[in-house]
Amino acid sequence: MMNQEIEYIDESGRRILPKGFDVKKAERIMENFLNFHSLRHTTFSQVVSSLILFNTGYDGGTSSNYLCNLLGVDSGDAATLKNWKTRKGVGNNDR
Repeated sequence: MMNQEIEYIDESGRRILPKGFDVKKAERIMENFLNFHSLRHTTFSQVVSSLILFNTGYDGGTSSNYLCNLLGVDSGDAATLKNWKTRKGVGNNDR
């Protein structure tokens, strides 16, 4: 997926993620992080917000929930490697 020209905008026309946001890069960051950290009480939304969206100006709840949806995870689920590998829309054979 090429993301250079994609803008993520909500129904009211407000940007949810920056123009050109690289979802594939965010996916790699999340997988690398989960491979090296076993977090028990952290949700995907918290990890996305602090690890990927921090200092972008898009680290609010709407942005983190939207990015979780793009990554195929439920924002409220525990951020574990097991949950990451079984996320919706991604076959287990790719990982």
